[in-house]
Amino acid sequence: MRRWSVRVLLLLAIAGAGKAEPAWAQNREKAWELYPYVGYIQFNKKAGLKDSPSYGLNFAYHWTKKQEIEFGFAGTSTKDKATSQFSADLTMIDVNYIYNIFLQRRGKVVAFVTGGGGILGFSTFGFTTNSDLVGDEQKVMYSYGGGFRFFGGRRAGLRLDARKIYYSTNIAGKQDFFEATVGLCMVLGGS
Repeated sequence: MRRWSVRVLLLLAIAGAGKAEPAWAQNREKAWELYPYVGYIQFNKKAGLKDSPSYGLNFAYHWTKKQEIEFGFAGTSTKDKATSQFSADLTMIDVNYIYNIFLQRRGKVVAFVTGGGGILGFSTFGFTTNSDLVGDEQKVMYSYGGGFRFFGGRRAGLRLDARKIYYSTNIAGKQDFFEATVGLCMVLGGS
């Protein structure tokens, strides 16, 4: 199922990028952007968790061509590295500021930098001798990163994104992980 969804997203992105119509500025004022994605999370060694795939959906509002605010929801499920008998689910809800940098005159390639914060839900369960490791926590998280959008038409393109996310739990203390994502970027409306 996972491979199938990645293939569908890549085919849609290639189809959108291959359109022959001339590309206009994709980042328009007062436009909405929708970004469903698949990704991969790499946990730091201190966390003791296996790296895992992630899934999410972001939507953004462009108040100018260069500035936007993005809202997102994402999640992953993983196991501990030592025994694989202990599981952890992470869900993230965040708000990020994005600054766009146009690399081509007509906006076919747009780089961006981003930063923001939100809430990370950390739910752990399974078999362990330490009952303090099992439970649910909701903690403040913050992130920064960047990426690229490659547009083949006025409304759709391929988006690549990489972020570093920081959070802290009562059980493990300060933690961080790296998330890389790819998905279809769709721009709706705008002036």
